[in-house]
Amino acid sequence: MKRIVCASVMLILIFSGSASGQEPVSRRGTTAAPFLEFGVGSRAVGMGKAYTAIANDATAMYWNVAGLEQLQSSQVSFSYMNWIADMDFIYAGLVIKAGSAGSFGVSVTSLSTPEMLVRTVDQPEGLGWRFDAADMAIGLSYAKNLTDRFTFGGSFKYIQRRIWHMEASAIAADFGILYSLPWQGAKIGMSITNFGSKLQMQGVDAVVQTDIDPTMAGNNGTVLAQLRTKEWALPLTFRFGLGYEAISTSDHKVTVAADYLHPNNNEESVNVGMEYEFYETLMLRAGYQTLFMKDSEEGLTMGVGLKKSGIAFDYAYSTLVHLGNVHQFSVNIVF
Repeated sequence: MKRIVCASVMLILIFSGSASGQEPVSRRGTTAAPFLEFGVGSRAVGMGKAYTAIANDATAMYWNVAGLEQLQSSQVSFSYMNWIADMDFIYAGLVIKAGSAGSFGVSVTSLSTPEMLVRTVDQPEGLGWRFDAADMAIGLSYAKNLTDRFTFGGSFKYIQRRIWHMEASAIAADFGILYSLPWQGAKIGMSITNFGSKLQMQGVDAVVQTDIDPTMAGNNGTVLAQLRTKEWALPLTFRFGLGYEAISTSDHKVTVAADYLHPNNNEESVNVGMEYEFYETLMLRAGYQTLFMKDSEEGLTMGVGLKKSGIAFDYAYSTLVHLGNVHQFSVNIVF
């Protein structure tokens, strides 16, 4: 177990290390499929997305798949968020507990836009056609306790992006570990998400007419050709999280958490959050995202939850500096 912890620390150093004296270079906007970074589940979002070591519901397939083994029974989860510009962001997850065999899960994440008119510079009022865009990720997950303290999990995902007649697809994998520290209620978690192939848009709109040799007279100028679009990497993210139940009684529970993030498309940052639970029925949450990141769009988050008879309803509120505020609603059902 000491070797595993040491190896995990080495991973942190490898991901976060940088050459001495070098200024950090912003990598914003260098990956595709940003919907994979939105954050799912109102509980996690309400806690400032500091959820890597806390994840103990069906949204663990997004944050840290090893957390599936923290579920006490099978569960289904559904989340909805009205994202900016009237885009709909939906997550659905199902986890089946299989005893000593581990935990199995399947998840679907989607982002869709309303239909819009096809416009051109010459006809800004539209051509009479409409188009839309949609992103989707389907994942299969598995987690298992390797010891009484150490848990490992992995996911395989199929990712697709579509806009009108063009689409791109990729496959990716997530990996996560969870370790219970000797201190009661303290855990550490680590995850790597969206490790996979690149996305490249293809479709009929990339077929164009061209003249193979415009310098030669009498050429056929309508030869069909295929435009080769650029390949874009997925938003690979490494997370290291700490979670601790500062207070745990039959009446009150206070949980605090912090996550360190190292993405391949942005600066490193820290998320922090807390949750207060009253009589296992009412939950109040607050957090802050992207601490220490320059010019961050995200910030304060808050949330509330109600739980009764195996059903939990959660709400999260997130602030965005320039794009308006975002609301997310979730329901978890235990069976």
